[in-house]
Amino acid sequence: METVPEEIDSVARYARFLGFTARRRTVLVEGTTDEDLFLLAARLEHEATGSDLLGEDLAIVAAGVGDRGGTRGVIRELVSLRNMAYTCLLPNGKPRYRFIGLFDNDKAGKEAVHLASYVDNSILEYKDVFRLRPIMPSTGNLDPQTLKKTFERQNAEYTGLDWELEDLLPEDFIDAFVSDLPGAVLRTSCIGGKVHRDFARDGKSRLHRFIKQYAIRKDIMAVIDVLKALRFYLGLPIDVAAHKTVSRH
Repeated sequence: METVPEEIDSVARYARFLGFTARRRTVLVEGTTDEDLFLLAARLEHEATGSDLLGEDLAIVAAGVGDRGGTRGVIRELVSLRNMAYTCLLPNGKPRYRFIGLFDNDKAGKEAVHLASYVDNSILEYKDVFRLRPIMPSTGNLDPQTLKKTFERQNAEYTGLDWELEDLLPEDFIDAFVSDLPGAVLRTSCIGGKVHRDFARDGKSRLHRFIKQYAIRKDIMAVIDVLKALRFYLGLPIDVAAHKTVSRH
């Protein structure tokens, strides 16, 4: 199979059509608020430590805007991009690109994992698709069955708890937001000391405006840790600064 120059290959062209620049590894998320929060976390971590968790090798992108996003958007673009990636090879014959999907751990996210494998039975959970959990392991074996057991063991006390990216924010940060907008949270659930909140539609969008205005690094350390875990699942170094130092010698 012919190896196509990276700058004009089919994946790069399609990614440009979707509105992002193709990188070696890409995580598809359900919406633009997820993408923005990950980008903010990466920026604040880079400013504080010099560690670039995205760099030239990783992109976090929303599968679509509005109705084009969500779980179905992730599945649609994951299948499309994975299929195109098989035609864009490195000189050693391996695919230049790898794509994974990240879903919320709620009813829609659980259904999406099953639907993705139904659409393409080569898509495996804990390898190609993941559900966000209170604890995202970032060490150990990447074999999907082994990683599944690690996820289940480390999250055993949170079984049955829905989990979204906003749930990673500290209690005091959420309390400060809710004090300004008491009707933002419709309901809460707590299992194992972790709290999930269901936000009103306007409440969630206003929360993300609040995050952009007031969040500092300590407020989104848990999001930074998820970024590191995603790098681990994609076979990328977590300690980016140390990796760069080694690569110069």
